[in-house]
Amino acid sequence: MNIFPEERTDYRRTWVWAIPFLVLFVIIAGQLLVLFPAKVLGIATRENVETYPTVLILIIGSFAMIALLFTLWIKLFEGRSMASVGLMLGRRSKKIFITGYANGLLMGAAVVCGVFVLGGYALESASADRSLDLVPIVILMFAFILQSGTEEMVFRGWMMGRIAERYGIWAGIIGNSLLFTLVHVEVDSLAGTPPLMLALFTAMTLLFSIFLSLLTIRQKSVIGASAWHAAWNWIFITWFGLPTTGIELGLSPLIADLTPVAGKAEWLTGGTTGPEGSIMTLLVLVIACVVMLRKRRTSDPQSDEPTSDSKIGR
Repeated sequence: MNIFPEERTDYRRTWVWAIPFLVLFVIIAGQLLVLFPAKVLGIATRENVETYPTVLILIIGSFAMIALLFTLWIKLFEGRSMASVGLMLGRRSKKIFITGYANGLLMGAAVVCGVFVLGGYALESASADRSLDLVPIVILMFAFILQSGTEEMVFRGWMMGRIAERYGIWAGIIGNSLLFTLVHVEVDSLAGTPPLMLALFTAMTLLFSIFLSLLTIRQKSVIGASAWHAAWNWIFITWFGLPTTGIELGLSPLIADLTPVAGKAEWLTGGTTGPEGSIMTLLVLVIACVVMLRKRRTSDPQSDEPTSDSKIGR
């Protein structure tokens, strides 16, 4: 079935077997096209690529290139509109963006507060002069909107949508979630990680993708999921001074500068991964997925049967 409404039917369809390979190729190519010149020019190094402001090259430059490459594929090869990947602008889009962003902030804050109440986090230092870091915090807010919007367009918009057209919604959800998890669970960076922590982070990433897939299907748009994703990535670093997926920028946070309490279990605090590695995040995402599934069952049912009207790639 088509998740996203589209008027055109005279489009090409990417071969299903090629979908995961194309996603991986474009993600790698998009990063290399930006990071390789930056490395040659001495702007980005292995040591500073995840520090501010160099990290903006990765967040803004790389994901802008990935978005451009995918847009060219959608428009020039498939001959389809951006509505076919859930990018539809209008009054409704503004509402679901604002709602999605607010929910992302609330759910991220709920995770941090839950760990804090259980004694996993403590105040690291008194409030500093936050005005010095206000500009990078605002820049990061927009950078994460670009980064998250690109990922949602690629995984939930394009990949899930194209698989669902042939094999149904659940094939699309599972397919995009497995590849999303593979891309985000970097074996090299997690080398030496305790098995429990690796399992927690992997399960969290999988549930993260499933939740955003269900949200995208419910709204028939990736805009709400993009906003939620952006807020989630932004809040840990900029509100609480905690890592986001292991990236810690050392900025003076807006709300409180928190740090894991020494001796507390990593499955509670998330350790060097940050709140996303905490069992509290897993709990929040399980609840979110259950809520989305209940909403899906109580809403008007839609057929999960795939369609077969395509010009190529059957």
